[in-house]
Amino acid sequence: MTKATIHLAIFMMVLVFGMATAESTQGQEICHDIVMKGQTCVPSTCATICKQKWKGSGKCFPNGFTQSCLCTFPCNS
Repeated sequence: MTKATIHLAIFMMVLVFGMATAESTQGQEICHDIVMKGQTCVPSTCATICKQKWKGSGKCFPNGFTQSCLCTFPCNS
């Protein structure tokens, strides 16, 4: 294969994968909810609560002087 053919093949792969990714995420809105308000966030508890409540994922993040639990999930759940 020549250099031009290799470059064209790589470009086509990136283009196809990019289009497939855009199609799979198009139309999905991501929602957020802060849970465990007033409590210090424990990562495992945060993840469990978010999975049970929203079928999403939960992460602790710094919020002022404490850690809060932020759930991220598809809005239609």
